[in-house]
Amino acid sequence: MKIGEAEKSPLILQPELNVFVWNVYKGQKAHLFENDFKKYGSGKDFILLQEALVDNKMPLLWKQDFSSYEWHLAQSFHYKKDLSSTGVAIGSKHTPTTVDFIRSKAREFFWLTPKLTLFSEYDFEGRKVLFVCTHVLNFVTTAAFSESLYEIAQKISLFEGPVVLAGDFNTWNFKRYMIMKSIFRDLGMEHLDLENDGRLLKLDHVFVRGLDVLKAEVHHTALGSDHLPLEIKLKL
Repeated sequence: MKIGEAEKSPLILQPELNVFVWNVYKGQKAHLFENDFKKYGSGKDFILLQEALVDNKMPLLWKQDFSSYEWHLAQSFHYKKDLSSTGVAIGSKHTPTTVDFIRSKAREFFWLTPKLTLFSEYDFEGRKVLFVCTHVLNFVTTAAFSESLYEIAQKISLFEGPVVLAGDFNTWNFKRYMIMKSIFRDLGMEHLDLENDGRLLKLDHVFVRGLDVLKAEVHHTALGSDHLPLEIKLKL
């Protein structure tokens, strides 16, 4: 699903790319979410969201307060009786050259819902950059968790240029964490250590390849979700 439209002007190679990553908890914390989203998300070149929600509120926020952004959403499942759908989204002031997604083959226990990963490719003066926003399976076996990461890695392996991979990886135990790092390390991707991290449970991560990392931090003052947002500054 596409919402909004960025300007069609050629993408100019920028000195910095500012990236914002957040599992927004389907916007359930209402005004706290909206205030934090405007505060921390505004002005970023790329916004990668997990648990984005297509309802009567979140897309309106995108259109009104992020009107220069083009949003692409990969929908996982309908969330409520009003058929609001949730999934992962990438918003940017730039129009991607290609957009694709993969749906996990395995599904969550009990809910029987899949998880989605969204791939958006951008061309900066002939230099292609791939942004990948993912929400990895949570309530599944370790084998299914690993398989879902290999599905993502397989698609990334087909791309030769710089890559930003970020999202909620549901690494709630050490084994999952090490599996995740190993799979993407084999693709030459760097797992970012975040400044002043301090999170007791580290579920959200960022990997990069072919980019210099200028800054990577957690915003601990954000209260609009059950996850803390991440902010990354990169240089091509």
